[in-house]
Amino acid sequence: MTHYSQEMAEYRGEVYFAGAEGDDHVWIRKVPGTVYANQEAFETYNGRELKTVAKEELDAWYRETCTATWRGQPFNIVSTNNGKAEAGYAGGEYVWAAQNGLEGDQYNGYRSTLDVGELTDVQVDRTDFLARWKENRG
Repeated sequence: MTHYSQEMAEYRGEVYFAGAEGDDHVWIRKVPGTVYANQEAFETYNGRELKTVAKEELDAWYRETCTATWRGQPFNIVSTNNGKAEAGYAGGEYVWAAQNGLEGDQYNGYRSTLDVGELTDVQVDRTDFLARWKENRG
């Protein structure tokens, strides 16, 4: 299972949140609660530590998307930590969602914190942005 269903980058052996910034650069942001050896040239914006890195300097750049089933219904797993999964309901049975204690509504979506041990049919799909970028350059 993945820890985060979002864009990530590996830079100098450490993992960061990431996002494209122009054709040849990616911004990287420190994951809260993670201790990093690399402190060089990070700037703080709204309490977040960021820096821009050339794509060619990255070890990896990807998005892992995790989906799973809970009580027979589909969920998108946003993040996992300490045996818990932050999840968004991907099904359309709003009565079921309310009956099973999910937070939210049919207009803005339902979400919940689920026990990882209760998830079934867990699937992780990885999109390798760095490989695509290298392929398109050459």
